[in-house]
Amino acid sequence: MKLSWRFMAICLVFSGCGYTLRGNSRVFFDQNGIRTLYVAPVRNDSYKAGVEITVYNAIRKRIAQGGYVRIVDQRSLADGEIRATVLTAAYSPAGITTADQLAPVQTGPSNIQIASAYNVNLSISFEMEVLRNKKILWRDSLARQKSFSASTYLGALGTTSALINESDFERTLGELSSGIVMDAEESMNSIF
Repeated sequence: MKLSWRFMAICLVFSGCGYTLRGNSRVFFDQNGIRTLYVAPVRNDSYKAGVEITVYNAIRKRIAQGGYVRIVDQRSLADGEIRATVLTAAYSPAGITTADQLAPVQTGPSNIQIASAYNVNLSISFEMEVLRNKKILWRDSLARQKSFSASTYLGALGTTSALINESDFERTLGELSSGIVMDAEESMNSIF
């Protein structure tokens, strides 16, 4: 009995606040007659080669998961088009340590500075267009940042450190891409 009263109270609270459960439709797409969507190849204005593929895949995956529009592979079959440009995809040292703190230094200077962590920055601009009338419905630029530990900090000091750091950078870019695309979807749907 207590459980049903709690459930009813929660329903009343959320119904008054405008919260609703989402189904297979979005007002943004429905009101503009967008049932099929073309995801244009992502433009890369950063110095990181290949990040455009990561972002493109994140966009397609997120929109396809929603089920409210169908992704098509040809622009001519689409009601709308989403375009994205990677503005920044970079990482820089966030924490510095010295070589002697990582491992005993037998040769060379012990006070060489080595990164112990890196900050990754990813920023992307988005644009949504209705193709039948060439009307831009939505634009936004979003950015996220995340850190990862350097391989030297994990005791992997040596010739593979750069490869491990680059691999962690790629992984972090994938996580940030998914997060930014989720934010972009929320931004689009919050218009209506």
